[in-house]
Amino acid sequence: MIAVALLAVSLLPARLQPDPPFPRIVTQAPTIESVAPGVDYGDYALDTSEGPLAVRVVGIETRRSDVRLGTVVANDSLVSRGETIGSMAQRTSAVAGINGDYFDIGNTNRPVNMVIRGGALLQLPYKRYVIAIGRDGTPHIAEFAFTGEIEISQRTMPLDGIDEMPQPGGGLSLLTPLYGRVPPHDDITLVALAPLDGMPPLARYRVTRIADNTSPQPPGYYAAIGLSDYGAVGVPDVGSIVSVGGDLSPLGLSSIVTAVGGGALILHDGAWYDDGDAPYREENVRRMPCSGVAFAADGRLFFVEVDGREPERSVGVTRPAFAALMRSLGASEGLLLDGGGSSTLVVRRLGDEQPQVVNAPSDGKERPVADGLFAYSSAPVGPAVRLIAQPGIVRALPGAQIALRVAAVDAGDHVAAGERPVHVAVSPPSLGEYRDGAFVARHSGSGQLLLSDGALHGDVAVEVSGQPASTRITPLRPNVDVGGSVALVARAFDARGYPLAVPDALAWRATSGSIDARGLFRAGSHDADVSVRIGDVPATARVTVGSHDEALAFAQAAHFVTAPRGGAGSLEKNAGCDGCISLHFSFAGNERAAYAMAEIPLPDDTLGVTFDVLDDGSAGRMRLSVRNEINEDVLLDATRLGNPGWRRVVVRFPAGTQAKHLTAIYVLALKGIELSEGTVTIRNVRAIVAGQ
Repeated sequence: MIAVALLAVSLLPARLQPDPPFPRIVTQAPTIESVAPGVDYGDYALDTSEGPLAVRVVGIETRRSDVRLGTVVANDSLVSRGETIGSMAQRTSAVAGINGDYFDIGNTNRPVNMVIRGGALLQLPYKRYVIAIGRDGTPHIAEFAFTGEIEISQRTMPLDGIDEMPQPGGGLSLLTPLYGRVPPHDDITLVALAPLDGMPPLARYRVTRIADNTSPQPPGYYAAIGLSDYGAVGVPDVGSIVSVGGDLSPLGLSSIVTAVGGGALILHDGAWYDDGDAPYREENVRRMPCSGVAFAADGRLFFVEVDGREPERSVGVTRPAFAALMRSLGASEGLLLDGGGSSTLVVRRLGDEQPQVVNAPSDGKERPVADGLFAYSSAPVGPAVRLIAQPGIVRALPGAQIALRVAAVDAGDHVAAGERPVHVAVSPPSLGEYRDGAFVARHSGSGQLLLSDGALHGDVAVEVSGQPASTRITPLRPNVDVGGSVALVARAFDARGYPLAVPDALAWRATSGSIDARGLFRAGSHDADVSVRIGDVPATARVTVGSHDEALAFAQAAHFVTAPRGGAGSLEKNAGCDGCISLHFSFAGNERAAYAMAEIPLPDDTLGVTFDVLDDGSAGRMRLSVRNEINEDVLLDATRLGNPGWRRVVVRFPAGTQAKHLTAIYVLALKGIELSEGTVTIRNVRAIVAGQ
């Protein structure tokens, strides 16, 4: 039986059947539920030929009158510290949302491509594709162009930018409050404006003053006049009128209500599209966490997200595989959004009052991003009509206890007040009992939990399995120091791949050290084999205790690279000591990093890397790059420079990294420093390997 909770007709397929190059699906455990009228959420847990995949999709009927799509900009400012998608969704009362465009991460955090919010053009298009929603709800994906003009001092000039400063040498731009605080700029005349009529930024304004361009200015409306255009425009009089106009192509601005930029067009006319303007095009063949939007010919829009960088839970997908996934939903057009650690999907789950993050971002927490695309429901709030519960289906083994969260909802799937405390009955009673807000499974079989609260009713399907089809212990490769401890978790699954709740206390065994009934292992002095039996099905794991170092031939293989390529700096081998490398860096302009690159295999069960560094006191920070078993580059902080002398640096990998190659040790420029240069010497690069 496929888990489809509380839906008669879903916007999403009951099962995924993507064509190659999507990996072959061995088992899949889909759960689909309503979010709001015209908005559904699907969670597809897949076991594939290339590893597990966590796929999450929101399906949206964009042409419904009670459904609206909208853009949210981080902290309502194009230049910001960034904001999480969860925060954006909660403060705007969205029912679902997904992260948007690539952005200037860690600096201005400004999105790269076009932004339209509420019909207003906030940022001009860049040469990449955009998802735009028409005023009739129809989605479009296109590369947009803008032609605009500004009339100032009775002269009409090209409008070169919105919410960005003119390029060095000249140009005319319009700044709005979304630009934020305006920093000092040489060779710029800054004219303060007040809107008169129209929809800013394409509107008429009155000049209120000539601002001081040598000191910071508060957010507001300004005409920014570059040096070469100043000769033609001059200084406008206070009280004079400035008019700004323009339009987009291939769709006019008046036909668009919201739009966000993206990365690559990956699905076009129902087929994979190799976009020549794609960012990081070399990543097409890498398995990554991916976010995207796609739409079908009937107007259904999909927010699609696949987790990655977690080999135990979800290995990620390549871009062609992601396009095949979109096509399996019924989509004919699909756009890649910013991925990796930015990939985030939020949903107001049935029975929740607020939207929450439903995926597992690969950074381990939500990343602040630049913008996002969100779905809103205007379905009226009304009286409660039924009771629902989370989880929507209970799957368990005898002895397991599952907390049940019951809520009353109205016809629009809003949480509504119930009449009295909810009564829960188990049918048949032999399945188990309900007490203190939880169902306790007793005997195998199937049935229901019957919910009642006065005139309100609901039910929850229950499946109690006598035996799991498969079991495993996580984490998959546990390591602990001598005398240390690690919490092990026993997991069980049915034949379709759905997880089964297991009893809290199990019969764990360990050949060394000790382990309690809840899986807390305390290490002795030796490695241990740990086992647990769930029903009649055993699960085993090897726990390595302690670690040792193994030398890596990094110095012999290292070579010099900068980002962007061709920058200043150098790499010298055997510099001052045998086996040492000296990495000289010189950051100026847009140069951001200097690398000692290599491709050094790491021993199995490598936990980290350690090396000695001679710090000359210069400004910068050191990082290293490793490549994991699914061919992804994982970037890790090592140390901050600025403390002269030799020191030992130890970099432990996050749990589950499973690094296979050390690919680089590098120096990265610090934010806010215009020019930095120096030299670091690296020696004695070693792998930290599990076990003694």
